[in-house]
Amino acid sequence: MENQVRERSGYVAIAGLANSGKSALINALSGRNISPSHIHKGTTRIPISSIYMTENDQVCFIDTPPLDFYEDEKLFNSVDAICLTLNTTEFSKQLKSGVLQGFVNRIRTIPIIFVPTFIDYFPSELHSAFVNQISMLVNYQEIVPVCAPTGQGIKRLRKVLVEYIPESGRLFPDGCTSLHSERFLVSEQIRISLFSVLPSEIAATTAVQIEEFSIRDEKRYVRANLHVARHSNKGVVIGRKGTMLQNIADIASDGASRMIERPLYLDLWVKVREAWPENIDDLTEFGYVC
Repeated sequence: MENQVRERSGYVAIAGLANSGKSALINALSGRNISPSHIHKGTTRIPISSIYMTENDQVCFIDTPPLDFYEDEKLFNSVDAICLTLNTTEFSKQLKSGVLQGFVNRIRTIPIIFVPTFIDYFPSELHSAFVNQISMLVNYQEIVPVCAPTGQGIKRLRKVLVEYIPESGRLFPDGCTSLHSERFLVSEQIRISLFSVLPSEIAATTAVQIEEFSIRDEKRYVRANLHVARHSNKGVVIGRKGTMLQNIADIASDGASRMIERPLYLDLWVKVREAWPENIDDLTEFGYVC
């Protein structure tokens, strides 16, 4: 009698403080550049999912907003495991953070795997020191140091996480890469590209709203509005003779094309929605609150 193949399928949340490497980690774990990352703090505004599949295993990784800003813990209490990232370049500060300590103390029933990130900044002989410090201060199931950009530790982390996934059969259809639509993921690529070229205060108060998402001449055509919060910001976003806007379009379309694996044409327009971050109706329309 042949042994029955074990099929594991479930959810892993990636949590951490701002700039702890969460988005880079989900991209490395899933093998897909689905969650835009940037040095600006708090660029992940709502949870973003990316599904990793093998012949027998399916893991839906969920990148979450920084614990500094994200207060809804219903998601964390409904997953099978949590990757809790710690930026080793700010290790002591992050590990002793009251926000992080409080999170660990409240999440008692879900396995927590601590993931020190950016370990390439330190020689390998120091990695055990990070593990020892975590062991003395908090409760955990596993500790796996990684460097997401180089892939160091990623294979081991995947193996560890799969062991916490239940044998529940396959939850996701073959070929499924995310619980989100392409439309939403492209809008996030556009939003994050703003931080690459604009002053952070303008980028953070510019909302992206897609008006058209279609196929033209075998290319994905996207028409999107960039809603700025002040009239004075409109000229900055457009730039002299439209150079800034074109730069934004080039960066966003390049990232989005690689993500959806299809040529993409991006048509951007700039509009003014005065003081929209202070208006609950505007925040709801742009997807910042439910």
